[in-house]
Amino acid sequence: MNAERKSLAVELVALEAQLLDEQNWNAWLDLYLEDAVLWVPTWRSESELSQDPMTELSFMHLEGRAFLRERVQRVISGRSVASLPIPRTAHLVAGSLATAQDDGDGVLVKSAWNSHVFQHKDGELVSYAGRYEHTLRWVVDGSGGAYRIQRKKIVLANDFLRSQLDFFYL
Repeated sequence: MNAERKSLAVELVALEAQLLDEQNWNAWLDLYLEDAVLWVPTWRSESELSQDPMTELSFMHLEGRAFLRERVQRVISGRSVASLPIPRTAHLVAGSLATAQDDGDGVLVKSAWNSHVFQHKDGELVSYAGRYEHTLRWVVDGSGGAYRIQRKKIVLANDFLRSQLDFFYL
């Protein structure tokens, strides 16, 4: 993987956080492939994460951009109790490191992150922190090509949740 592609991969992770903060839902959805997976595993113990979202409990597990789109629709329509009114968020992504996948077409970007979520209804600022693992695929399009998100794994460091959780909080 050349330096330019590595830079594009890291930029995409930062862009995703920015789009969430701006509540630019359509542009955010466009970053994901049709078969994308967004997964937030739970902790089995203090040091061991769940490994299989199909057989173990997860905070969140969404397969396919259609399910991501459905979550967005719930938020903007007011049908998501966790997000009424829609909270304001501020994401910080740092320490992103990109490594090529064995197939030569993908990139794994690992990052540390922190997000602050301002809940209007109770005037509370809630913070979340953890690690991201973005698996990206290069997609050739009319402009030459770009990375898209195939899989996003979100590891919560502070998994004792004081509020309801939604995809854009993390």
